[in-house]
Amino acid sequence: MRPIWGRPAIEINFDGEAWVLVADLHVGYEVELASQGIYIPDQSEKILGNLISLGGKNLFIAGDLKHSIGLIFSHRIKDFIEKLSKSFDKVEVVQGNHDGGLPSLARDNFTVHGSRGAALGDAWIFHGHAYPEKESSSYDFGIMGHVHPSISLRGIGRIPVWVIGDSICEGLPKTIVIMPAFNTLIGYGDILNPGDYGPIFPRCLDPDSTDVLTLDGEYLGTLSFLTNSDS
Repeated sequence: MRPIWGRPAIEINFDGEAWVLVADLHVGYEVELASQGIYIPDQSEKILGNLISLGGKNLFIAGDLKHSIGLIFSHRIKDFIEKLSKSFDKVEVVQGNHDGGLPSLARDNFTVHGSRGAALGDAWIFHGHAYPEKESSSYDFGIMGHVHPSISLRGIGRIPVWVIGDSICEGLPKTIVIMPAFNTLIGYGDILNPGDYGPIFPRCLDPDSTDVLTLDGEYLGTLSFLTNSDS
C-alpha cells in the first residue's frame, strides 16, 4: 500500500489484485454551484478520465461518490456509474454522508458497502462521518475521506494535504490516513481550525504524532507543530 504522490490516491495490491483508492468525488457538485449563480461545465467526464489515468484495474471509493442526496436518480449519476463499471474490473464504494440511495444502483461489478466501512487488504476503508465497525480495530490502517484536508501556506495559499496519525480512540485501526479530496473543485477543510468533521477528526488523532504532508509527499510537520506555528 502506498500513496500515488502528486495525486489524491492510494495504490493497494491485495490477493493478486491491483486497486486504486480515492475519496470524495462529489460528482454533480457543479449543480450546487449553479444554484449559487456559478456556472461550470459538467465535470463527470473529467473526473472519470482522472480516475482511469491512475492505472488501476479495480477502484475503491471511500465515500461521497456523488454530491447531492437528491441526485441519486439523475441521469448524470446513473451514466457515471455505468461508465465506471465499464472502465474497471471491480468498483466498490463505502457510503458517505452524500451517498444516500446509492445501494439501489449496485450491479454485478459495482458494490456499495455501508457507512461503517469495509476491509481491503490490511486496511479498513470508511468515509469518516460515522464510526467504523468494531472489527476495524484489528487492522493496521484506517483510510478515510470526508474532511477534504488542507492547510494555508504563506505566499502559496490553501493546498490539499495528507494527514497520517496514530489513533487514540478505542475501536479504531492503529493508524488513520485522511485522504485529500479527489474532486479539486470541492471546498477544503482547514485541519488547523477544524470544525465539525465527524467522530474521528480531530478527536481521535494524537496531534503530536499526526503527520501532515503535501499532495507530493513533502513533509510539513506534525499537526500540533503546524497548529502552534504561523504557516
